[in-house]
Amino acid sequence: MKKLAILVFATVLFSSCSEKAFLTGSILATVKESNIPLNKIQFYNDNGLILEREMSSTDANVKAGALVFKNGKSINRVSLEKQTPGALLKEEGDKLYVSFDNPAKESNSLIFAPIVGERGEYFYQLVDETGNSTISRLNFEGSKYLVYNEKYEGLTKSVTKTPRVRLMIMKSSLSGLKVNSKRMKGNRVQ
Repeated sequence: MKKLAILVFATVLFSSCSEKAFLTGSILATVKESNIPLNKIQFYNDNGLILEREMSSTDANVKAGALVFKNGKSINRVSLEKQTPGALLKEEGDKLYVSFDNPAKESNSLIFAPIVGERGEYFYQLVDETGNSTISRLNFEGSKYLVYNEKYEGLTKSVTKTPRVRLMIMKSSLSGLKVNSKRMKGNRVQ
């Protein structure tokens, strides 16, 4: 009976987590082949992110985020929580410019590009302006920010300097796709 309860709990847990899928190169190709406009798809981030920059005492213009005092210094901090909805602003080559801030504009967008991941699949992952996925600084609203990946451990937050933020979409976005498939029969040598 205890094993059955654990199995039911695990099934409910995993089925509730599976409403979103990572945006991969193959999923994006399928979306484009089905002529679904990317600006009509709701994007999400899979991990939290913190952007921080030190401000001079004369710079009182905080554009986004909150002003935090750390060791007597003024810090402008912008946080992006896990599963925040985002909208595509622009597609440039294989890069997607997604804004998670309101109002959505290119200066506050984050850039995602296909980066090879598990089993050789390409995931759309956060990159800097040059397309590098090893990020320490990002341009945001015209300023350079340090980048931290935010991880929650219990009730406390720990911050690490190894960000890996990937794009996700709702699986329901893919439900209307029309896929024509054909199975090859194979050829035998005579």
